[in-house]
Amino acid sequence: MKKIIIFFVFILIFIIIINSVNIVTNILLSFNICFNNLFPSLIPFMLLSNILIRYNIIDELSNMFKFFTKKIFKVNENSAFAIIMSMISGTPSNSKYLKDLYDNNLIDLNDVEKCLNFCHFTNPIFIISTIGLTFLNNKKIGLIILISHYLSSFIIGIILRKESKTTFINKKKQIKTKSFIAILNESIINTANTLLTILGTITFCLIITAILDKIIYININYKYIYGLLEITQGLKYLSLSNLSINIKATIASFIISFGGFCIHLQVFSILDNKKIRYLPYFLSRIMHGILSSVITLLITKLFH
Repeated sequence: MKKIIIFFVFILIFIIIINSVNIVTNILLSFNICFNNLFPSLIPFMLLSNILIRYNIIDELSNMFKFFTKKIFKVNENSAFAIIMSMISGTPSNSKYLKDLYDNNLIDLNDVEKCLNFCHFTNPIFIISTIGLTFLNNKKIGLIILISHYLSSFIIGIILRKESKTTFINKKKQIKTKSFIAILNESIINTANTLLTILGTITFCLIITAILDKIIYININYKYIYGLLEITQGLKYLSLSNLSINIKATIASFIISFGGFCIHLQVFSILDNKKIRYLPYFLSRIMHGILSSVITLLITKLFH
């Protein structure tokens, strides 16, 4: 396997050298996506989440939402923090919140895996503004996609709610009290490392897209298939296709709910060496994509 990877890397290096202009363009695109769209929405939430965990906000959220976490989704009540923060800031920050909870002994690996399967939310601002207004030129469609995306995620959480090994005991460890400056500094370093991981994976996936563009011809109306690799590229090409707005909305719902392998890579890179199975996560993303696209299609046919 190691030799295959090394061979593949050398092939990529060769292709990058002979297609340097296109590759550089896509690298610049990845920087543009990250610094203009992704990072501004992720940075404040990632910083604040680190601070909130250090100040034990988990207790309050766990008590407020334990009915939903324990009875509806059957995960540890402390998972409420990751679920709520993920709904606000989106993926791949969900993996960051789950990792932080696990590192602080607030949830176990079973909770991480279960939450990861259904706690997959795309940033609501990105859906309404970028997808709805920028790509599809229709804010109402953006709102429909948002509703479908969130609703289907909760449905998956209920479907996968089978009783787990989680004991729901209060698995907290005493977090040493530090000064606010020390906590803020740790949060900044933690957030910066995560953002660099995200930037690196997006850049890698866009390089692959540029290479595929050179060796495979795909009609412009079907290039949205690149969304299975990196969602922004797929949505851009989807907006350029001559499909009807309802079909575009349906496909967009599948793309953002599946997440693209780029986001899958980001999620598991952030989780680092945690022993989380990829197959259940992958199957959940397919299920999420199908459910959200069906709900979007139904709503658009009824109300649009």
